[in-house]
Amino acid sequence: MMLTSVSSTISVTLDEDDSGNTPEGIWSADYVNSVHPWGGDDRVQFKEYHDYFSMRERMMQLAEKTYTYQGQTVDIMSFHEGMNGGMNARGIEMTADSYEGHFYNHPSPWMKITGGGEDLDGVYGGDCNDFVGDCGNYADIPDVQMIGNFHAREWMSYEVPMLFLEMLAHYYGTVGIDNDGDGRVDEDTWGDSNGDGILDDDGDCISLASEYQDSNGDGNPCGPGDLGVDEDFAEQTLTDLVNTREIYLVPMLNVDGNRYDREEYCGENAWETCPTSGWRKNLRDNTATGVTPLPDLDEEVDEGCDGVDLNRNFQFEWGAPLGATGPIFPGMCYAGQNNDVYNGPVDDTDNDGDGQLNEDHVDGNDDDADGVVDEDWWGGNSEPETLFVQDLTEMNDDDSNGASDFKATLSWHSFSELVLYPWGHCTGCVTPDHDQLVYHGDMMAEMTDYDNIQSSDLYPTTGDYCDWQYGAHDAYCYTMEIGTAFHQQPEDVNHIAVRNVGVPFYILEISDNPRERADLALANISQQNYLLKPNMIEIPESGDIPIDVCVSNDFPYSESNSYVKWRMVKPSRLQSDYGPQEWARTPWESVKIDRVDESCTTKNGNGTVLRAEIPVSESSTGKLHYKAQISTLSGSDFYQYPSDGSFFELPIEYRSAYGNFAASLFLFVIIAGTVWGGLGACLKLMLGEEELLEAEVV
Repeated sequence: MMLTSVSSTISVTLDEDDSGNTPEGIWSADYVNSVHPWGGDDRVQFKEYHDYFSMRERMMQLAEKTYTYQGQTVDIMSFHEGMNGGMNARGIEMTADSYEGHFYNHPSPWMKITGGGEDLDGVYGGDCNDFVGDCGNYADIPDVQMIGNFHAREWMSYEVPMLFLEMLAHYYGTVGIDNDGDGRVDEDTWGDSNGDGILDDDGDCISLASEYQDSNGDGNPCGPGDLGVDEDFAEQTLTDLVNTREIYLVPMLNVDGNRYDREEYCGENAWETCPTSGWRKNLRDNTATGVTPLPDLDEEVDEGCDGVDLNRNFQFEWGAPLGATGPIFPGMCYAGQNNDVYNGPVDDTDNDGDGQLNEDHVDGNDDDADGVVDEDWWGGNSEPETLFVQDLTEMNDDDSNGASDFKATLSWHSFSELVLYPWGHCTGCVTPDHDQLVYHGDMMAEMTDYDNIQSSDLYPTTGDYCDWQYGAHDAYCYTMEIGTAFHQQPEDVNHIAVRNVGVPFYILEISDNPRERADLALANISQQNYLLKPNMIEIPESGDIPIDVCVSNDFPYSESNSYVKWRMVKPSRLQSDYGPQEWARTPWESVKIDRVDESCTTKNGNGTVLRAEIPVSESSTGKLHYKAQISTLSGSDFYQYPSDGSFFELPIEYRSAYGNFAASLFLFVIIAGTVWGGLGACLKLMLGEEELLEAEVV
């Protein structure tokens, strides 16, 4: 994709002949050889797999790194393991131990990532959540939850979030990076950004000789993951997303299972021993001595029946006999060797204290007609890992409205090369948001060249993460089924991760209001909006410079939360031209928009003009950079124009007047008198010297 440093090599000119270009003739050597600009060993370079320990160490390193944006230090990352605990949203007292794995006793490591909004207060500003253990909580900033490695053997499911994390860390606060070394910047971001039906927006992969077009060997020339496709995104967009989102990133949920898969079940070279198999579940003790959920460290793992499938253990529609096996008796192992989809023990408590057991399971309905919904569940969320996700979700309520703050969630799995959306628990059924879920899934499928299908069309699954997030918490949720094996070959790690890394950025973008975004796009409303280009801007002889945005008459814009951002830039003495990287320290300023009584033209008819008056002095010269960020009345806050995350550039010449006629005439007389008076004095002196010389000669 991108991920190469312009400082490492200089791009060479195109080497085109009748048969096409070579990679070396277009791009830098680092890009051609998939060398990421952040350095590090083969694991950090995605040439080898991380294990739990190297991943954890790398996360801690990135959390301690110093980050800057426009000259200001910003703490954008904090590292966490599990949670502190306390009284959770269900009235149950939890401790830090509640989230530790049954066998190795590791809590799941995770990162909190945010710039903290316009004030850049970062992960240590805002409100602090004692239960979760994080700060950097802001009521007006959308939250996003992303989780990998539910299933231990699916190693690529934590490599993709780690690549995403590396990119956030490296590119935050930068602009104008030529990621592929071709001499251009930001020319080919994720997906089909210019709408021509071709992912290779800048055409560099297509210009290659045919033998070079399928660099990842998947049989799809110039497709996602190939060199030259989606390789040069806008770093400013990445920075803006970090600054305007709270990201909860859990690369490896199932630490217990992953360690066991790597250290015992398959071994370090699992791609050779277990390419399409491996340990899937956590390490819950399900044998006769393990009836209780307490860890039993004196026992070895019984591979025939221990463990719970974490993606069958969430409470929504838990226990239905589709895609999972349930217990006849709590803790009993009965379904044969290595029952991979065991969904965990039945809950034997009276959760609502009404003297009945399990009479209202989690399905969105009031099954016992007592006026309370889903209050006495059959089972699910029994494991340390799923309890962690439960409380991370339900205890994250920055605006104190009693609901989870996550409107968009993402999970990574492998393998099948699919995008999955709810429902998973039923066949022949659709959600109320079916069309909207399909829309966003199609966008992510376009980025990855994966198929977008309803989860149950792959196979039915009850108690899975996405059904729970959508069904219980109204969060749009997607599952990425990555790659073609549980344990991919090490040489495939990088290109598969690169192929999939655009998806979490898309989820960040839509996380403000995914339902409204889909509605506006499906109705072909949001696509009508545009920011006027420089050749359409009329610069007045004096006063502020008007910058207009034309929006569809059907677009529910918010005047109070929409802005045009601008900055004036000038070259320094050391620059022969304006350079994007030199502009990075020039801060953006914001001017609110106002509706004006004028009309504009969209593709579908007339539109509404929103105008920002940019306060540029008449004596200023240079270039005016401008872009727009339009919000909706319902809170969608990341409609950016230009849509690719860049900005427009308007040349500004000296506009100051030279005064009125009388003042100008007076100034002319003064200057003329001074000049001519000085000239007359000089002539007089010269003539006087000539007369003196003549007298001396005589």
